[in-house]
Amino acid sequence: MLRIIVPSPPGLSPVDLAGRVVAEAMATLLGKPVVVENHPGAGGILAVETVLRAPPDGHTLFIGSVAALVDVFLLAGRPPLDPLRDVVPVGRLTRDHWLVAAAPALGAGTVAELVALARARPGALTYPSNGVGTAFHLAGARFCHGVGIEATHVPYRDSYMADLFAGRLSFVVQASPPLQPHVAAGKLRGLAVLSATRLPTLPGVPTIAEAGYPGREYNSGVVLYAPGRTPAGIVERLNAALNEAMRAPVVRARFAELGLETAGGSLADAERFIQWNKAANAEARALILVEQETAARREGSP
Repeated sequence: MLRIIVPSPPGLSPVDLAGRVVAEAMATLLGKPVVVENHPGAGGILAVETVLRAPPDGHTLFIGSVAALVDVFLLAGRPPLDPLRDVVPVGRLTRDHWLVAAAPALGAGTVAELVALARARPGALTYPSNGVGTAFHLAGARFCHGVGIEATHVPYRDSYMADLFAGRLSFVVQASPPLQPHVAAGKLRGLAVLSATRLPTLPGVPTIAEAGYPGREYNSGVVLYAPGRTPAGIVERLNAALNEAMRAPVVRARFAELGLETAGGSLADAERFIQWNKAANAEARALILVEQETAARREGSP
């Protein structure tokens, strides 16, 4: 049996959704069960530690962002992992498209209206993530900085959706799959897509440039990893199986339904993406540190 460890609750993130689609396809190709195990908590640290403790035999894998290995650890005051040494990339799964959506109770139907509300009450608006330093948090921090607002980050271990629907959270910046059905149903207001083009599944939601903020795009994706010291031959076989799965029409169709773009590629492609993503996250990491310092000062004010 092969285990794929996911650092978020079931159905709550594109990491989990993509992992389940790929696990089913790889099970068929490898001729063995492939199960997804959800280990939420500590921004992904619990999931990563599960993989680090596993034997390097290719039977325990991890799906996650570079942020889950580097930024989450660093911002938790722990030494960051090396995503090319402490774990070994098996291959890319997705290119993610990020969406800004607001609670209807907020009263914002556009990014400009959200910005106006936030500037009228600095720090009063809130946005969630699945933990400090996660890709989810980085995207929110980048968005707030890019449009020039101050908002309060609220990390969640489990689902934040009930609080967003009820208006206890103001808005969210997340990879699009978990949000799309709620935007389409009118339960959330889609304000902008942080991509260069609109999503075919949400054609009425403008890009961030169309919303009046060019140059504020945000792109990322997730990678499948094996524990460090996994033999090269095993990693190569897993990469081949992953790429075959990603080429399957049923996988590509399911990814398209979810608003995900398949990636795949060689081991070298995954390594290049990881190096680029580490550098791209540096700015957002600095923004989060400023955000934390601002929140600490606010809490200490009389």
